[in-house]
Amino acid sequence: MNSLPQPLEYSIASEIDPAFALRARFILETVQKKKPLTILDAGCGRGFYTRAFTFFPFLKTITGIDLKKEYLDKAEKEVKDKRVKLLEASIYALPFKNETFDFAVSSEVMEHLPDDVAALKELKRVVKKGGTLIISVPHRSFPFLWDPLNWILMKFFNTHVPKDIWWLAGIWADHERLYTMEEITSVAKKAGWKVKKTQSVIHYAWPLSHFLLYGIGKNIVEGLGAKEFSRFSFQRKPFSEWLSKLVAYPSTFDPNDMTGKSSVDLIIELEKH
Repeated sequence: MNSLPQPLEYSIASEIDPAFALRARFILETVQKKKPLTILDAGCGRGFYTRAFTFFPFLKTITGIDLKKEYLDKAEKEVKDKRVKLLEASIYALPFKNETFDFAVSSEVMEHLPDDVAALKELKRVVKKGGTLIISVPHRSFPFLWDPLNWILMKFFNTHVPKDIWWLAGIWADHERLYTMEEITSVAKKAGWKVKKTQSVIHYAWPLSHFLLYGIGKNIVEGLGAKEFSRFSFQRKPFSEWLSKLVAYPSTFDPNDMTGKSSVDLIIELEKH
């Protein structure tokens, strides 16, 4: 597969969350390989992928949708490209005609939704026949060290930290559910998609990784406005690259075949047939 444009390589190399870095590489390398002309970022949030897609010259239109206006406002500040259109819209009622897009991405979205099947059916409607959708979701069988508190609560007490206790909820933060690979592929098939490729990411991790990265780290970075750690800086950042390697070090021992093993995330490439 061809290497990614340099700004994207810089971004992935300096990403502190190793699960996010692997998801991003999977998504961006698939876009690079398939070279779609039109792409939808469904649940674009603050616009990381929408911004990343602007580094692909073959894309003619880049569309991002989200329900949260405050996220879209932040995305507007980050994304300066005439090909980009950002819209406030529901994933259950996308404001597009049938078969509008060659490619769609909905990363870390399905776990937030009351009706994931309905969302995937609506995405199928707006993707062209033969087109691609990539989704990623948190794995219900996540590693003990990634989030020990929720692992213990789920394993022994069949519960978890409430999703609205954002600083402590860990992998359950604002989530309706987590998935096994069998569950998410079953949901995709119910919505009419063909499963083309699956990947699990991050088996080995430092203790309390999720809490350190998001319960503490994210809020410190956002509070201080530390651009050195910003995902939206697609430039070389030597210190972030060093720290990224340190945080990701345990994952260098991950097996090539993760089938049946615990992992932080599941990534699925789907095709409309």
